[in-house]
Order: sequence, then C-alpha cells, then structure tokens
Amino acid sequence: MHWSALLWPGFAQAWGRGSWAGLAVAVGFTWVGCVLLVATVVYSGWIDADARNLGAAALVVVWVLALAESRTQWRRAAMALVSEAAREDPAARCERLFGEAQRLYLAGDWDATEARLRDLLATDAKDIEGRLLLATLLRHRERTDEALVELDRLERLEAADAWRDEIARERSALYEQLTQTETDNEEDHADDGVVAIETAREEHGHPETENDETEPGDYRAAA
Repeated sequence: MHWSALLWPGFAQAWGRGSWAGLAVAVGFTWVGCVLLVATVVYSGWIDADARNLGAAALVVVWVLALAESRTQWRRAAMALVSEAAREDPAARCERLFGEAQRLYLAGDWDATEARLRDLLATDAKDIEGRLLLATLLRHRERTDEALVELDRLERLEAADAWRDEIARERSALYEQLTQTETDNEEDHADDGVVAIETAREEHGHPETENDETEPGDYRAAA
C-alpha cells in the first residue's frame, strides 16, 4: 500500500486489514469533513461558528491520532515483511527474484532488473541463469567489460558445463558488439580525418591543385 493511504484516517486499517472500526473512522471522518465544508462555504448560517470551529478541531485531532496509529501499523507490517524475507527459503527466494528479474527485463526496466539479479546472486552466487541474464543485461547496456567478467565467473562454476552453448553464444555476441564498436570508432575517426583534410585544403587554397597548375609552366620554361 502506498504511503499516501496513511493520510486518510481509517483507510489503511479498512483496506489493509479489513477492519470495520477503520471503515467507520474513514466514513465518519469524510462525512464530518463534508458537512463542515458545506456549512462553511455554501450555507454559512447553517451551523454557528463555534460549532464549526469545534468540529474542525475534532477533525484535526482525529487525523493526527489516526496518522500516528497508521504509521505504527505500517512499521510493524514492514518489520514483518523483513522477518518473512529472512525466513524465506534461499531456493524459493532465488526463484522469486529471477522471475521478477525476467518480468522487469521484458518490460525494459533495466535498473530494477539489475537490482533483482544482484540480490539473487548475493543469495546464491552460483545461480547460473541469474548470472547469465546479468551478463546479457550488461551487454545490452553496453557495459561489455562487466559482462565479460560475469561470463568468466560463470565458466568457472562446476554446473556451467550444461550451459556451455548459451555461454558461448553470449560471449560471441559480446565480441561481435566489441568489434562493431571498434569499427564504428574507426569510421568516425576516418570521417574526422577527411573533414580535417577538406577543411585544410579550403583554408590553404588546395595546394595540390596549385602544384598541378604551376608545374607544366616550369617544364615549358626549362625547355
């Protein structure tokens, strides 16, 4: 549940725990607030000023108390989740994290995907699928050096023999990406060199053309 749910008294208890008391507080708070709003803005003479002020003060007190209670329950729930995660079986945790990483990867959320995979590998550094997916993710993010490191770690694992083909394909894709990057860089440098030469020729009046035009005259003078 989002933290903004705590701002509505009783809502967190009614929605999160199915509390009838929380539902009563939420409905009552909303009803009294609407009555005071109408009595203040629309029908100012409906309720006298002292009653409106008393009602507003009561709403503020209820809101503060409900917020404090909701925050306390929120913290207890968070601690319970942490305790549950600590008690979770490592294999089940790895399976859950890998499933989340796959869904996030397909959704294009690469930052969250990497975070899940790091958590997975912190739980089980020998998880083959998790480390292979991390290498693929790093390749897509053009962090090729890190991807190669992950593949090297992967190949040193005993259980990696069954994944030789997948590891080889991923390494081949990495080398292809590196080669393409180097080729693109060379082409960029070559283009920069051509531009520099053309610029120099324009600035200095095409010296090679001038030489072609003067040399025949020199030959005739020599003759």
